[in-house]
Amino acid sequence: MIFFDIDNPEPSEIKDWMKKNSLNIDESSKVLGISKRQFSRFLSGETKAKRVHTLAMQMIWILNENKKEIINNNVKNNSKKIQIPIK
Repeated sequence: MIFFDIDNPEPSEIKDWMKKNSLNIDESSKVLGISKRQFSRFLSGETKAKRVHTLAMQMIWILNENKKEIINNNVKNNSKKIQIPIK
């Protein structure tokens, strides 16, 4: 997932990020280290997310995607070793 403009993410992109990471407003605000009120402002478009928040969202997405790959590879291979693909 890449935001179209890292300095100015659209509320719809942030909502899509939440959906892809299975997060609600409370969980999203906690992982970003901001208040629920501030995160709600991002979603409504009242205020724009700062670059640091957008980069944090990107990193969380990357970590979750890699975790899915690791779990899926272990299930397919029926092995106990963990492989982390480097892209």
